[in-house]
Amino acid sequence: MATSSFWDRYTARRVSRRRALQVAGVTGAAAGAIALVGCSSDDDNGGDKTPSGGATPGGGGGGDTPKAGGIFRGTVSLVLGKDPMKAATFLTHALASYSYSRLLRFSSQLGELPQSDWYTTQMEVASKVENPDPTTYIFTLRDDVKFHNVPPVNGRLLNADDVVYSFNRYSSISPNKANLSMVESVTASADKKQVTFKLKEPFGLFLNRIASFQDLWIMPQEFVEASDTASEDSMLGSGPFIFEKFEPGVVMSWKKNPDYFEKDADGNPLPYLDGVNLDIITDQNQVLSQFAAGQLDSISVPPQLIDSVKSQSPDAIIDQSFRNILSMVIFDPLSYTADKPPFNDERVRQGMSRALNRDALLNRISPEGGRWPNMPINAGFGESWWLDPQGSDIGESGEFYKYDVAEAKALFSAAAVSSIEVPMHFSSSVYTTVVPYYDIVREALPAMLGEAGVSVTGVPEEYGQYIATTFAGQFDGMALSLESVFSDIAAYWTNMFYPRDAGGGRNHSSINDAELVANIKKMLQAQDLEEIRKQNFELQKYVSGKMYNVPVVTPVEYGARQPSVKGVFNSGGPTTYALGTETQLHNWLDV
Repeated sequence: MATSSFWDRYTARRVSRRRALQVAGVTGAAAGAIALVGCSSDDDNGGDKTPSGGATPGGGGGGDTPKAGGIFRGTVSLVLGKDPMKAATFLTHALASYSYSRLLRFSSQLGELPQSDWYTTQMEVASKVENPDPTTYIFTLRDDVKFHNVPPVNGRLLNADDVVYSFNRYSSISPNKANLSMVESVTASADKKQVTFKLKEPFGLFLNRIASFQDLWIMPQEFVEASDTASEDSMLGSGPFIFEKFEPGVVMSWKKNPDYFEKDADGNPLPYLDGVNLDIITDQNQVLSQFAAGQLDSISVPPQLIDSVKSQSPDAIIDQSFRNILSMVIFDPLSYTADKPPFNDERVRQGMSRALNRDALLNRISPEGGRWPNMPINAGFGESWWLDPQGSDIGESGEFYKYDVAEAKALFSAAAVSSIEVPMHFSSSVYTTVVPYYDIVREALPAMLGEAGVSVTGVPEEYGQYIATTFAGQFDGMALSLESVFSDIAAYWTNMFYPRDAGGGRNHSSINDAELVANIKKMLQAQDLEEIRKQNFELQKYVSGKMYNVPVVTPVEYGARQPSVKGVFNSGGPTTYALGTETQLHNWLDV
């Protein structure tokens, strides 16, 4: 297969007008716990209150000439590590994007990125990709990519051996290593200019997986092995910014990489900024005060404080997007492994879903808009892959998302369940800071389910305990769970429905559906993207009927930025958290 025809085929993702109109105008925004750069500038969306990507190119600075210099000032509430290979959390991966590079990244452009281009890929360290057969991918590397000019690498050129080393290390230590388990081998060419990935079997979304912000960051061996703690003490890669310092509880900062390999369309070197400072602030009121005083360039804003921001900072640009984190109710693993009542019966699970008034939840946590996620694809993933539970395309399965207490009780009765008393496990820390709506949903669910005869007792667990037990699939009753953004729909399907010992790292309930797993594998082996998309929608219909997990809501998230922040990319783009290279690389300050 010729390289050009393959690349054209891979990137030519188009959707029907009907699909485009279903979720037109969804916008991207900053990571929840990292307040950096938002995207669209509309804060009055009229009608259905759907976030709208109406920003002009440049995010309010269209037509302006970028200015080099300046330090961008943002915030981060948590720093949970610096080594992206060791981390499962998106927080670490977002920070890694300042210092490290990938072979490919997700598409970005000045201004609005059409939804049909969400989660499509473009070159980063690679200059060309060849796909001579369904299980072989050959990446030719750029010849001008240098590691940061600091010891022990001192600005040497990145080569294919670095990619092989990084993959082998990832496969050995990463908690996400199942994401690339389809790879049989990775080899470098003799001249170190090409790296070849050989797959065990066809995997039609392989390039998306390579572009993932969760997986293959390229790290030099000399740096990693300089000491046992080198990769946690510092960050050293080929990214646009050089790690400068980390003061716990105070600040994390980077300075411009003067040898960065990318340039803008006019040939100007990137990044424009001289550096990035992320103040570590956990008090949201302090964040708002510093933003109002002009001490911060961009912040994330909990929905309940958005009016305060508008009042305190009337000139601020308010950014909105659908949060690409899946919230859902998960059930006792014994429901599926030991046929334990009551959640072993799909009618009970369907009733639990019908007892949820999703619109009421959205009105409380996201009054300016929101969507209903389905299972397992969240609305924030975009029109190309998400099937709207409120649309006609989902078919009969859409009934199980509709709020109807009487129907919920009827489903319980049909399953011979007269009443349900159930503990609900939840994280009492971290989620409450990183995802402000989590606590509001957690507080609302017992009363909401109680109307259908479900008696819920909350079981709070400190985040570390929650991750070690409930998140790891060791809990009874049910739990309120959050799932981070994945880079492609394959990661959702495999993580959440494969057996836990076969790649199902997010299969918290040990769901066991051999037919579903077989159909997921069939979908992922397809090479045509339209066929993958079609099968993905069919699987969403099937799982929505089963309600193995019950999805809750996709609220709007908010960010605010100073009018001086220009060069905003992906105003209609997805949440990928690779902020350093996919958005902030192009920011500049008009001061």
